Amino acid sequence: MLESIVFIHSWTRWLIALLLLLVLYRSYIGWFKKSEYTKKDHIFGGVLLGLTHLQLVMGLILYFALSPISQAALNNISITMKSTVLRFWGIEHIFTMLLFVIFIQIGRIKTKKSKLSVQKYKSSAIYCTIAVILLLLGTPWTFRKEIGRPNFMGFPSGLNK
Repeated sequence: MLESIVFIHSWTRWLIALLLLLVLYRSYIGWFKKSEYTKKDHIFGGVLLGLTHLQLVMGLILYFALSPISQAALNNISITMKSTVLRFWGIEHIFTMLLFVIFIQIGRIKTKKSKLSVQKYKSSAIYCTIAVILLLLGTPWTFRKEIGRPNFMGFPSGLNK
């Protein structure tokens, strides 16, 4: 089960990243061109938020129930703080990704509450920009020494039998 959730969690990040870039692009274009906020923009923002919440649930299941790394990190904080790997998985990744979810949520709320289209786009652009930065910082990219994971996880061994 751990492998399956990690696989889904890993691939969902790419859907979120692509949708986030689409929402970000449309937000900046709409903001600077003072365009009318469309139903499409509303749908893209809603789907981004929904996928983000799904990702959060999977991440919390991994963190609190399935991951031996996060369990090891939670068992001894003083050792965790001295270990690059345990500190990243036990503290940095979850903290950064929680902030990511919070900024996506706040951006969505502000976008929905705004009356003017330009304000909707502006709110979306600002909060999505912050979310992109957090996503880049909190993701275990392949090139990150010690904590890197494959950018594209393969099928878990139990799924291809």
